[in-house]
Amino acid sequence: MTVLKSDYFATHERLTLFINENNIKREDILAITQSSGSFTIFFFGDPAVQEITHGLFS
Repeated sequence: MTVLKSDYFATHERLTLFINENNIKREDILAITQSSGSFTIFFFGDPAVQEITHGLFS
């Protein structure tokens, strides 16, 4: 079963790192939006999987 998930990032570099580290497939990405200098990704994923994220200062 897959669910819709989302996360937001301050830079496109962090967004790219998130996608690559979590092996998010192109077909699972619903949309990537940009607003006020931040990026938001909406994607389908397994509810049991906690994606790798990095803190603000990492």
